[in-house]
Amino acid sequence: MDRQQFTLDRWTRYVLLAITVLLTVIAVELWGGRPSMLPAARAQIPDTAAQTQQLIVESKRTNQLLGQILDHLRTKPIKVQMVGTDKPKGPRRRK
Repeated sequence: MDRQQFTLDRWTRYVLLAITVLLTVIAVELWGGRPSMLPAARAQIPDTAAQTQQLIVESKRTNQLLGQILDHLRTKPIKVQMVGTDKPKGPRRRK
């Protein structure tokens, strides 16, 4: 068999060198096993006492606001206007 000989010009050698360098950098980075830049997920144990305390505080605030509304309804007059839900068919007259 006859051996074939390849000759590479200067441009091809530079391209192959660049590819080799980039592949080497990628291999080193993968081998180094750099940790991810994302924060690690951590399990959180819920604090049921704090959650219950928040519910109690919010319930007290709700009761306070409802008491203010009830006091307002009991002591001050309220003007109510009844409006039907049907659209009028003709011109509307005011009374």
